[in-house]
Amino acid sequence: MNALRTALVLTLPACAPSALSAQAASELATFTQVISGTEVELVYSRPSLRGREVIFGRQIPWGEVWTPGANRSTTIRFSSDVVLAGEPVPAGRYSVWIRVLEQEPWVMALHPDTTLFHSAHPPIETAAVRFVVERERAAEMQESLLWDLDRIRLDGAQLVMRWGWDRVAVPLEVDPGIALATPAEQAQGLVGAWSYDDSPSMPTAEQLERIAGREDPTARYFRVFGAEPRPRPIRIEHDADSGLLWFVDPLTEAAEAAFYSAEGEEPEVVYGLALLPRGAGFFMIAGTLGGEVSAVNPQFAPIVEFELDDAGRAVAFTIRGPDDSVQGTATRAGG
Repeated sequence: MNALRTALVLTLPACAPSALSAQAASELATFTQVISGTEVELVYSRPSLRGREVIFGRQIPWGEVWTPGANRSTTIRFSSDVVLAGEPVPAGRYSVWIRVLEQEPWVMALHPDTTLFHSAHPPIETAAVRFVVERERAAEMQESLLWDLDRIRLDGAQLVMRWGWDRVAVPLEVDPGIALATPAEQAQGLVGAWSYDDSPSMPTAEQLERIAGREDPTARYFRVFGAEPRPRPIRIEHDADSGLLWFVDPLTEAAEAAFYSAEGEEPEVVYGLALLPRGAGFFMIAGTLGGEVSAVNPQFAPIVEFELDDAGRAVAFTIRGPDDSVQGTATRAGG
């Protein structure tokens, strides 16, 4: 019996390492997001506060060039050329560094050497790309350092780093693969008030009657959408800053707000429509969210064809579906 007990005791140390997995103080994380065909990948370790109230200015001294992570340097990879905070960034993988400053804006840098350890602190001037970023106070405390992509849209997103009460958001632009902006000179002949008839794409009276008897988001939508006679007023407007050509349809906006708002809530308009140029006189309808183009599928999106007069001013348009069926027509309001 004593010999057996001794054998078991001697065996346990040999078995223990294989039964337990090593755990790092800052665990490795990988984040990947595709935006309009451009893949963005972040590889980083996630340090935690572990009871520390203040990190910057103490554990990470002011003026230090710090990799926003732990262990090895945080890396970021872009499968295509992008623009970060207004600075062009060629496709490739980079290590990420931030010079943390107490009173001045921080400086983010992308370094071509991706093998650096976190303690390398490379001079900011040796970076391939560097740009100023604003340090903000986060709405809530983040225990473990977190990288993320937020406000994703067709042509970009926000690259966000959060740790503790600190937050850094960097505008990221990608090639959406289609033109979003309409030149001002082209938009000039299209903007203005229109009389729009979308009755060809409306449900039948019998269908509307059946829908009206239900209590769900679709019924709320059509109770609003079907309440106004056709043709009805819309506007086409051009935003000089973004170059977007807006299809301003108050009735559709009100119906969308009713669809996405619960009963008793004040409807909030966040959805809209934009016209994306596809050729001379042709535009594609795209959905917008919060004033940004959020979704479009060229294979299925409706196409708007404008009829121009001799002076190049649009006097009418037709909207066709992917099967070439007419979904709506319009003429200039007032002729």
